[in-house]
Amino acid sequence: MEEGKIEAFISDIISKFCTEKKSCQEIKRKEIIFIDDKEDFVFSDKLKSLIFDIFGQDFAIVDRKEFFDLIWSIKVNYKKKRKGAFTIRTHSEIHKFLFCLWIEMITGLKLYKQNWKTANLDDLAFSLGANYRFPVVSLLQISTKNMIHTLTKTIELMCEGKFFVLDSVESLAVALLLSYSSPKSKNMMIFTDKENLLPSYLKAECLKPIFERIGEHQEEKKYSSVVFFCDFDGTITKKDVSIAVLDKFTDGEWRNSLRSVVGGNIGSKDVYKFVKDKIKGNLGEMRKFVREFVEIEDGFLDFAEFLQRNSFDLQIVSDGFSFYISEILDKFNLKIKFFSSELLYDDVRKNFDFSFPNESDFCSLCATCKLKIIRRNENYFRVFIGNGISDRCAVESAEIIFAKSRLKQICFIKGLDFFKFENFHDILRIVKKNVKGFIIDFDGTIGWSYEGILDAFRYTFRKFNLEVPDGIEKLIGLPLRDCFKLTLGEDKADRAVEIFRKRYRKVFLRKTYLANGVKETLELLKKLNYKIAILSNKKGDILRQLLAHFEIDHLVDLAVGEGDVLDENSRVILKPNPRVIDFVLSKLGLSREEVFIVGDSFVDLETAKASNTDYIHLYRFDSDLDKLNSACGFISSISGLKNIGNFYHQLKQKLFFEENISKKVHT
Repeated sequence: MEEGKIEAFISDIISKFCTEKKSCQEIKRKEIIFIDDKEDFVFSDKLKSLIFDIFGQDFAIVDRKEFFDLIWSIKVNYKKKRKGAFTIRTHSEIHKFLFCLWIEMITGLKLYKQNWKTANLDDLAFSLGANYRFPVVSLLQISTKNMIHTLTKTIELMCEGKFFVLDSVESLAVALLLSYSSPKSKNMMIFTDKENLLPSYLKAECLKPIFERIGEHQEEKKYSSVVFFCDFDGTITKKDVSIAVLDKFTDGEWRNSLRSVVGGNIGSKDVYKFVKDKIKGNLGEMRKFVREFVEIEDGFLDFAEFLQRNSFDLQIVSDGFSFYISEILDKFNLKIKFFSSELLYDDVRKNFDFSFPNESDFCSLCATCKLKIIRRNENYFRVFIGNGISDRCAVESAEIIFAKSRLKQICFIKGLDFFKFENFHDILRIVKKNVKGFIIDFDGTIGWSYEGILDAFRYTFRKFNLEVPDGIEKLIGLPLRDCFKLTLGEDKADRAVEIFRKRYRKVFLRKTYLANGVKETLELLKKLNYKIAILSNKKGDILRQLLAHFEIDHLVDLAVGEGDVLDENSRVILKPNPRVIDFVLSKLGLSREEVFIVGDSFVDLETAKASNTDYIHLYRFDSDLDKLNSACGFISSISGLKNIGNFYHQLKQKLFFEENISKKVHT
């Protein structure tokens, strides 16, 4: 199992279906999913022994393959729209105990009853750690089969429209797991504890900060301005300064703790506590080392100057220490507000200690809680720039994310939208882009046509007495004749196209579905005065019928499909030929620098590449980011364009205001 693959699979499903914050009336009735320990199994010897030691009950073990089979079997019926709400209950002390382990894994909070405690618990908790990177896979060690079945049922019900009510320890545990690995799941959660099944301290320490304002219907947000939050180590600097300092001024033993941080066992705060007695030297020597050897990332000074010149707020949020941040800012004459931890020297005791003025109110992992700082600025449009593990929570509350290195993987696993970057020249280019329109693919991007396309493929191949070949879905997006040329050969391709189209025209309207969030996204983009073109390789008249059928044709400036773009010899031109982009741009009256191409396939990627146009890729859990290098942005659902549209709208408003102020001052 590739790292993070199963978490990415769950996030992918949730991102596609839990896209909108829906209003919820007061819940009068809710379905209850009961879990019992009859005919239940565990997946590991370690858990079997632990349960027997504490409860004296013997569980049979099933192959861990059943765990993965249960997860991979999650299926959402996108034709079914459920109403109402549900929650989770168990009368089993064993399940309550295991759900408490789920909560500890995510938050570090220990909720054990006295009679549950055993020497093995601390070892188990450390081996699992916070494991923010791969929490679902870690459930193998602390779950029964019935608990995992309940998790999959929860995902299916939420994605089909039911609200998940958090009113018990067991429902909270499932909600924490889902919200941590797939933040968009919070769109379908509601907290209400009318039955007082949750301890009061748990509500205060855990629920309030993590699930603030979930389940509330929020009107379109009005932002004061744009604020940029930027990580420091490895983002503003080329290398991690805290690692360089500790390598230089300790004996190197601390790196074993660093491996535990990367593995998810402990947080940076625990590392600093471990290392404080091993530091040699003094703060003066450390400042000198930092000033002489630390390099700033390419383009950062230009980026900071651009933001300052245009009166954008830039704040540094760091899991490192103030002494080296202030030293580096001073070296380059930069005045930027920052939040960090403090490395202190006690003259009396002659040793170092740490202070964490920006630590979390509910979590003991990071030295600086970047999430808390970002949440204080909820009235602003928040842009986050980062590269690693300490940024994992902050990105959940940002409207726009710029990510590199490990943070790209974390965003991908969590189903978050992001722009990639390597240095600040990349970020500055995206920020300065004068976006006026979007050229959006249809199949797989705003429309789910797979059922109708597969029906027509089956029908066509049956006419040739053949089964549909494996992997046919990977060819969707190519010109239709090319699909059949690859699968049936040149001699049968034209006949196959004719059969396919005849069948598809009969079924396409009832077997094509609009992706969740499309209408709301297009309405917002239209309201913000962006031009929108839908570009597809399906027949132009079919494309326009579909847009009318879904009642979104009035939100689109241009719909272009097969047969709409011809060359000088009246031959059809399709994606990935860049001439289709030239055609669309000429009709919209825009240049390629003023648009993003948005799609979900390598055909869309190649179209953008061939036309030298910026590309945003709608990714899935099985997308290979390494093969999508030419994409500059990534979204997990079409709703991701709402924040991108808002971002450029906010930038334009601010830049226009600053330009007018400058003209008045000059006059």
